Amino acid sequence: MKLEKPPITEQFDIEVVKMTVQDEYKEFLQTAESRYLYWDEVKHRKDLPFDAEKSWKLIKTNRALNYKSVNIGKHYFKYYLTYQIQKDLHEFDLKMIGGLYQNPITDFEKAEYLKNSLMEEAIASSQIEGAATTTKIAWDMLKTGRKPRNESEQMIFNNMRAIRYIDESQEKDINKEFIIELHKIMTVKTSAEECAGDYRKDEIFVQDHVDGEIAHIPPDWNELESLMDSLCNFANSDKEFIHPIIKAAMLHFLIGYIHPFKDGNGRTARALFYWYLSKKGYILIKNISISRAILESRIQYDKAFLKTEYDQNDLNYFITYSIKSLRVAFESLVRYRDKKKADKDQASLIAYRLIEKGMSKRQADLLGYLYSKEESSVSLQQYAKKHDIVRQTARKDLSELVKLDLIIEEKKGKTIVFKVKSKSSVEKYIGK
Repeated sequence: MKLEKPPITEQFDIEVVKMTVQDEYKEFLQTAESRYLYWDEVKHRKDLPFDAEKSWKLIKTNRALNYKSVNIGKHYFKYYLTYQIQKDLHEFDLKMIGGLYQNPITDFEKAEYLKNSLMEEAIASSQIEGAATTTKIAWDMLKTGRKPRNESEQMIFNNMRAIRYIDESQEKDINKEFIIELHKIMTVKTSAEECAGDYRKDEIFVQDHVDGEIAHIPPDWNELESLMDSLCNFANSDKEFIHPIIKAAMLHFLIGYIHPFKDGNGRTARALFYWYLSKKGYILIKNISISRAILESRIQYDKAFLKTEYDQNDLNYFITYSIKSLRVAFESLVRYRDKKKADKDQASLIAYRLIEKGMSKRQADLLGYLYSKEESSVSLQQYAKKHDIVRQTARKDLSELVKLDLIIEEKKGKTIVFKVKSKSSVEKYIGK
């Protein structure tokens, strides 16, 4: 992936420092920081106050005046809370998560979505690493519980086990043993399994997944023990407050930067991102797939890593990308909630109209549900269990609906299921 490195700027130029607080440059700097522009975005802009290099120097000086440092071993990283990042975190915490609690989905829907989200996360995280199995086949494997048939399916199966392991480890601090065990779970019975059990013992080069060029040279393997100990101390320490989303993004980046394993680092980094936010009380992280959002913006994901490293380990590029990915993932949850509410309202309205026509509440509720979810079906046993009635009564209810030409019988495997014949047949019956 071609990405131009920024020009090196001098530490400080007092004249440029003065410009950072002058009104005539305020709008330009706000624009640069709101999107956290990288050098290749700056140099092509037409609203630069100076030539490209001097304008970049003004941006870098403004950032340098606000940076905070994060030291991992002898490696130095920096970040700062731009107004845009603070605004995004506020909206994320209060509007998105708070809004979901004010208008939540039901416990049943939450359980259904949680199960689907965990499977989605396991599938997408593996696909980022090259798993070739289609999403449909992967879903079938996880839902039916069948054993993996190839390495791609094994990767997905392993990721699902790793998510469960993380959920069981919420009270733990992060340490070498935890990271090693997590990596072991994620690589069992795959080509990366030979890398499990300890940190790498040789040098590696990280290749770009598009053009195969060397994108990153990780630290010397002799540094790994001290670097990873330093990372664990950073993750466990609460001496200096760092917003959990920002710190989770840092941990995600740092695992990729340090590359403690010969293979499987990306999966491990995303799992630790998930673990840290869940540990810090972001319970709804379990209801989203951050890896799906990353998979759908893979080039931006890779660029966020490169921009950070190329621009003197400025973590803001990766933090900004991570917040955006979280927002995309949570917006999917909000859309799910809103769709469920719309389906429920529609089902209630149809059921009410059917009861007005003299239908029993049990039958009306079933038709309302099948109308709002046209592809869904219900078995005789499911219907009897839901309404706590004997099979004979359940059969009578369903047979009446079949005779009214409102539902049809279909064979699904060895089971007979009932589906709505069509929405139009229900609408015709109620005179809609």
